[in-house]
Amino acid sequence: MSILFNPHSSHAVKFIMSIVLVMASVTDMTGQDDCPYDLNGDGVTAANELLFFLSDYGVVGNTDYDFNDNGFRDFEDALMLSRHLGTNCPQAEVQATTGIISGLLIEPVDTLQQELFDANDTIPAGAITYRLYAVVSNPEVTVVGVWGNAEFPLTLNAPDGLFFSSLQTSDNSYFASNISPVFFPIFPTYDRASWWTLNHAPGDEFQYYQPLGSTADFMDDMDDGSIQFDADMGDGWFVYDYINTSMELPTASNLKLLGQFTTLGQSGICGQLNLEIRTHFDGEPTQFEQAYGLTFSTPGADSPCESLSPCPEGADLDNDGFIGTSEVLLMLAAFGDVTTDLKTSMAMAWSTSADILLLLGSFGMVCD
Repeated sequence: MSILFNPHSSHAVKFIMSIVLVMASVTDMTGQDDCPYDLNGDGVTAANELLFFLSDYGVVGNTDYDFNDNGFRDFEDALMLSRHLGTNCPQAEVQATTGIISGLLIEPVDTLQQELFDANDTIPAGAITYRLYAVVSNPEVTVVGVWGNAEFPLTLNAPDGLFFSSLQTSDNSYFASNISPVFFPIFPTYDRASWWTLNHAPGDEFQYYQPLGSTADFMDDMDDGSIQFDADMGDGWFVYDYINTSMELPTASNLKLLGQFTTLGQSGICGQLNLEIRTHFDGEPTQFEQAYGLTFSTPGADSPCESLSPCPEGADLDNDGFIGTSEVLLMLAAFGDVTTDLKTSMAMAWSTSADILLLLGSFGMVCD
């Protein structure tokens, strides 16, 4: 049975606290130098550690279990803990690797030629179903975390809106593991529902997601056409069960499925997210790799996620994020010399009066 656990619900908090109280007698054994992720001091890092970690997640000023020493307990601390689940003490840090995550790919898989409807929902003609993938250089890896933070928000934007089945919005089922394929023949629109995954198929009972957010209602935005998760401590989800690649959805060897999204029009979809992957190469210890600020945009989309700077390209000559007096002085000092031309992308061009007029036209702008 797949589990979607909300640490902020009243029942979840009561359950967590009851476990914490039962285990209170052993908490004084935590913090061993050789086993920092064994939070209850029983010599192994298991599911119990997640209960301790989640019990006060999101509390301002909470620095317990701040494994990355950045001043607060955040999503990346949860990822660090999850790397050690199922391991005995003493524990060595899982080492990082590079060069495996190549980027993101989003591609259309179906376009409705005519309206699709059933007893629950209607999808208009022209709606496009896309699938989003992480592109990796080695197939022997598993995507274990998707999140956003203040510096690199997790965003998803679809100007025409996204289709979410009433079957999933009734119980906040925004992950593939909560989608039941048995209903597809009865409710054909359900097959085109929008959902997130970590390379597992709809209805896959293996996948154990842990949504983890800074507020109790951060998941409420999941059924919107414009999503942004950008808390300082991170909002997202990770897999906390042991890696089982036999249950993964078959894809091209270099692709790991992250989600399916059906837009209600043809203006496209785009977004940004952070990823963590784990390796499981034969005969080698597990490693992890993280990538921040990965972006995707559908071909021909209106680029709704693109954050265009109001400043002309190259106008911020001193790269201080502001077009001001310093830019004018630098341009005047270089007037007539071979330098960067604001009007073209030529590597060698002349600064002219036209460049100065262009610069003055953007004077006072704040460049994003």
